[in-house]
Amino acid sequence: MLNVLDSHILAIFHGLRTPYLDHFFASVTWLGSLWLLVPLSVLSVIVMWRLGYAPALSLHSMYLPAALLLASALAFALKAWFQRPRPALFDTLTALPMDSAFPSAHSAQAAAFFVALWLLLPPTLRIGGGIILAGVVITVMMSRLYLQVHWPSDVLVGALLGIASALLLRVMLLPKV
Repeated sequence: MLNVLDSHILAIFHGLRTPYLDHFFASVTWLGSLWLLVPLSVLSVIVMWRLGYAPALSLHSMYLPAALLLASALAFALKAWFQRPRPALFDTLTALPMDSAFPSAHSAQAAAFFVALWLLLPPTLRIGGGIILAGVVITVMMSRLYLQVHWPSDVLVGALLGIASALLLRVMLLPKV
């Protein structure tokens, strides 16, 4: 049943292909990449320190990079454990990554990073910021399907893994915030 649903959803995304969307989703998928998110998380530590929100190596300032790295480590450990093949129903729009499909590390990393960022926002910015950041995560998830490099269940589990990582570390590292 899951394979049928996964295949059907990928067929829908394949049917949406246009040159504009090809370019858009190939670009947006980088918002879930460690190549972008690691430097941004390091920048967050520097910004928090420089603005006086937290000492540079405090638990508070290290929360965002820790959430990102936990989600990434868990995603790659699960990939090694499950070894799920990547979809091969349609041509991909990017080179297939060499690792296995389950779960989507891009989805896990984007969800962990942007949920952690949301939790660091002042309460007055949480509603508007949450809508924008949730939109970024959903767009990254959709990019993995549009590019045909993940099954929908990979993407969903990856996002849930990232959310869980951010929430777990928030409880562990920032209990009084």
